[in-house]
Formats: sequence, C-alpha cells, structure tokens
Amino acid sequence: MNATTPTRTGAPRTALVLAGGGARGAYQVGVLRGLAELGVLKPSVAGLDVFAGSSAGAINTTVLAAHADDLVVAVDGLERLWSGISASDVFRTDARSLGQIGVQWAWDLTFGGMIGGGTQKSLLDTAPLRKFLAGHIPFRRLKDQISRGSLYALALSSTDLATGDGVLFLHGHPDIPDWQRRRWHLRRTAIGVEHVMASSAIPILFPSVEVDGRHYGDGSVRNMSPLSPAINLGAERILAISVRERTRPAALAGPSAAPTIAQIAGVLLDAVLLDAVEVDVDHSARVNRSVISVEDDRPGSGPFRSVDVLWIQPSVDITRLAAEHAHSIPAVLRYLMRGLGSEESTTELASYLLFESGFCRTLIEAGRADAHACREEVEAFFAGRSPR
Repeated sequence: MNATTPTRTGAPRTALVLAGGGARGAYQVGVLRGLAELGVLKPSVAGLDVFAGSSAGAINTTVLAAHADDLVVAVDGLERLWSGISASDVFRTDARSLGQIGVQWAWDLTFGGMIGGGTQKSLLDTAPLRKFLAGHIPFRRLKDQISRGSLYALALSSTDLATGDGVLFLHGHPDIPDWQRRRWHLRRTAIGVEHVMASSAIPILFPSVEVDGRHYGDGSVRNMSPLSPAINLGAERILAISVRERTRPAALAGPSAAPTIAQIAGVLLDAVLLDAVEVDVDHSARVNRSVISVEDDRPGSGPFRSVDVLWIQPSVDITRLAAEHAHSIPAVLRYLMRGLGSEESTTELASYLLFESGFCRTLIEAGRADAHACREEVEAFFAGRSPR
C-alpha cells in the first residue's frame, strides 16, 4: 500500500477483487446479483474501474470488465452462465476420457521410476473450458472499455510454474506504471482466453496452460495478498467477495482418524485458494488503523495510505451444500473420487468441482441473500461513507 501509487483526481479509484474456488465462484455472482438489486451497480453509482481476479474469480472479473460500462448487463450474463453450467462445460466427463486419465495415473505411479518419470499433467482434462470461455466472454470489448474510460485495469493473477513466481496479466490504461515486487511482476497484454485459463488452472486438478512459451497455473498459489494487485493499481477502495464460509465447525476434542488423500487435498485447496483473502483483509484493517493513528499525529507523514475494504463472504456452509448436491457429480468422476476416500471425506474437494446448475444456482441464491443481509454496509461503501 505504498503512498506513491498514483490515483485519479476527483472520485477515488474503486476495485472489485474476486478470488478463486472453482465451482464456488457461483457465490460471487449471487452477491453481485444482490448488489444489482440494491441499485449500487448502476454506472452512476458503482464507480468500479479496477477488476482483479484469480482462478474462478478471473472468469467473473473478465466478464465484468468487458461490460464495465453496464455492470448490470454483465451480472445478467454471469448469472445465465453459472445457472446453466455443467461439468462437461469445464472438463471432459465421458467414461473414456476419465478412465484413460485414471489408468495413466496408475501407470505413472507404478512404473514412473522405470520409464524415467510420469507423463500425466493433471487429474482432469479442461479442453471444454477453453471453448466455453471463448463463447461467453467478449474479450474484444476490453479495449473499447479502456478507450471509453469505463475500465482502468483488468488484472489476472497467475503463477509461472517453472520459477514459482507470480505474474499479473494486465490489460489496462497506458498510464499505469510498471512495477515489480518480490517474486511478482506485471505483464501487459491483451487478455484473452489463454490468460483466463492460466489463472484458473487449479493445481493438480487442472492442467497448466501455455502462454507465449511459459506454463502457468492458478494465480492463488503465489498470491498470498489478493488485495495487493488492486492496491498497486491505485485502488483506494476495494470490494472483495470471498467464497470461504464465515465460520467453520469447531474441531472435535479427542483423537481423529487418519485423513484420506481427499481430505488432505481439500485442506490444501482451502488454504491455497481461500484463506489468503481473509488474511489480507485483516492485514488491510491493521494498516488502516496504523495510518489513521499516524495521520492524527502527523498528517501526511506516513509511508502508507488507508484503503477502505468491504468484504462479503458466505454465511452458509458451502461444504454442506456440496454434500447435498454430490449426486450431481458425473458418475465416473464420483467413482474415481471414491478411490481417494469415502463420500463424506471427498465433499470438500467436490465443492470445487461441482460445476452443475443445481449447486451453482443454490450458491447464487446464497450470495444474493448475503448481499441483502449487509445492505447498510453496502450502501455506505458505495456512498463513500465506509469507516476508516
């Protein structure tokens, strides 16, 4: 949050930050639907001109940025997209494809040492996702939105899998200065389907994506400060929508059974894709308190600036909802997942892969309800009355 970051004169620059979470990304659309119903996404009110996303959030932010001049239209499109989605739109679900992947993994694990290493790159084949995104995201509109002044920046986080460094794919206004942070750098480009694919390539589950000769994976892997890209792009106010529940069930006392591979995978994905937003919001709040304290004593003398953050997250247990919709997972994939653990232990993992309309519509409704539940905070934020 360096104070030298340039900002506009007049209205403060406002960013929307959407993190990852696979199928959980439908919840973000529900929150946006709720905000539209509250009347705060109108062009004259919203003032959103910086869009930063990773993983599923990269898909949602790109659609929104392409319609930055009318976010209600964008939300309508996203709601149709997620309400009608199926797993086959995201990865191959036929028995032959999933069976071949399963056999190849078994072969690599068994004989990889003898043949000099395995060949399998992921658990799922996301070839359908490329076609799906190309058909639903009007990438050509991004340049026009920037020219009109409706969009200042679209930034998608990704991870260079050769170096482990974070890369921020940026499609933005020419006056945005270049910057580089420790193990992070900016890469200006005309964002297209490959960049969205790269940002949303969930580790292990989805294959890496090649962009200009480099292989990239999910941006959440390296981005432990999801608010940072928006702040470095000059945002003074941030609306952040998480897909991690506000509360988790308390741990039971006493011994527990050894975790299955599915449970471990769920915990790792939770930590990589979801926890960082919560940590970064807490960090932002601490910095804001420090800035206020310094400004009260010596105005203009501090090295940081205050950034207002409105954070909305699920009030429902998404894992429980996933359990209720687990029967919607393609039969072959459900069978393969059972090889990683019991049906109960695979629920957390399933919540990332349940790209099925019933589950997604449930999440959309949950997000909509949460947006309405924090109406006062929402209206205060968009009216510029957020507490500092």
